[in-house]
Amino acid sequence: MDAVLCSILVCVTASATGAVHNSPNFVVTAQDPAFAKQVAEAAEVYRKELALAWTGKEMPRWSSRCPIQVKAGQMGAGGATTFQFDRGEVYGWNMQVQGTEERILDSVLPHEINHTVFACYFRRPLPRWADEGAASLIEHESERMRLKKIHEQVMNSNKKIPLKKLLGMKDYPTDQQQVLTLYAEGYSLADFLIQQSDRKKYLQFLSQSFTDGWERALREQYGYEKIDHLEKELDQWILAGSPELTSPAGSMVADRRRGPTREVPTIRGQSPEWHVVLGEPGDWPRGSVVHEAKPTRQPEPTSPSDAPRSRMTLALPIASTSGIERRSRELLVQPTRVLAK
Repeated sequence: MDAVLCSILVCVTASATGAVHNSPNFVVTAQDPAFAKQVAEAAEVYRKELALAWTGKEMPRWSSRCPIQVKAGQMGAGGATTFQFDRGEVYGWNMQVQGTEERILDSVLPHEINHTVFACYFRRPLPRWADEGAASLIEHESERMRLKKIHEQVMNSNKKIPLKKLLGMKDYPTDQQQVLTLYAEGYSLADFLIQQSDRKKYLQFLSQSFTDGWERALREQYGYEKIDHLEKELDQWILAGSPELTSPAGSMVADRRRGPTREVPTIRGQSPEWHVVLGEPGDWPRGSVVHEAKPTRQPEPTSPSDAPRSRMTLALPIASTSGIERRSRELLVQPTRVLAK
């Protein structure tokens, strides 16, 4: 009887927790064993290629795997990753993702993985806009278009978060709508800055802001004399529909240094408790963490779950996409747009 009861309990536990698949840096739990394996493989690809795209080097293997709890189905897409910093080390990894299989693979998972890349690089908490904005650049086009629409809707209303306030926000707003506004404005600002230069300068800008403040960092990295000057150009760009910038990289910075004004070129959440970590940005620690909670969104109509999935590319602004595209062909995901820079 004991053996039979034990066998029944094991079966019930396995059914409740789902299938588990291990990879070098992740342990994925999902109801579908095949999808658990697919998420683990995708997470490893995103972890490698995003680190290379942002920093030019891979992250070392983490000392302990990051658990990923997957809830797949016709539900809103969203995710959250929890962590702790402690004297340059990271522990307590935990990631949760949910949504349709397509949205998990092409939006939620890369968004969450990008947070871990930034956490490992900076080894300190980032302003919410900078972390969420960069992570949102990688999402599926439908998600990015949603963020653009939200930003356009708040532009001439009291719901818009002024740039001076947005830059320093380390906690998510308590109002759900304002959380979405933070995501939208963060996405637009990250996109606007990176299109003017590249990812390296974006990271340099954030690093300098920690020590020198936002205005000096903006002036030295992008040529803006005042935060207000950046906000004016950003607002004009948003109102114009966020067209792709056509000026050669670096030209906008040079132009601004000749004067403060000029024509614009043609062109989810919780308040985490942060633990400051020691170390210099850019020197990979043995582990790092991030905390982020993204508000869920209602799923868009999709094909039946057993329909074949198409192959993917990453929607990341990168100077050279060949490496990411080559590796991403190994994954079966909804296609996304690869930005130029």
